[in-house]
Amino acid sequence: MLYLIEDKEGVFGFAYMSSFLFSISLPLMAISSGLILKFAKSIIIDDFKKTFGYISNSFLLVGFFFLIYTFAPMYDLSIYAYYAVLLALALALTAIANHVHKAVITTEQRLKTIISKLFDFIILETPRKHVSEEKQIDYVISYEKIINEIGDE
Repeated sequence: MLYLIEDKEGVFGFAYMSSFLFSISLPLMAISSGLILKFAKSIIIDDFKKTFGYISNSFLLVGFFFLIYTFAPMYDLSIYAYYAVLLALALALTAIANHVHKAVITTEQRLKTIISKLFDFIILETPRKHVSEEKQIDYVISYEKIINEIGDE
């Protein structure tokens, strides 16, 4: 992969490091844009979710296609087989990116639910069962201070 200075080929078949970095920068930009649009899809109103989904998947597909194209030169395959393999790998990586994104969003929602239930337990159950009656008023006052401080941030 990496050759000495006097060899004709450089990094991954590119003569100069700058040309290699340029050739991977555009696919990485497309992949990043696709992931950002995929995240925006989960925030935006329902009317545009489908459109943002298509656009983000298109960005991911094109980005993965050209990233694989940069790293996997054509050796023993015909040109049609080479591009078919590139397209299949790009589609597979796009599907994997969709599943990973969905898993991250689902995990985030589950963690928010767990934290909410934990706060409810601490706030509602603890004073009833574990704080003496004479200290419950102090507990509620300190709890309100904490909630006000969190709300100010």
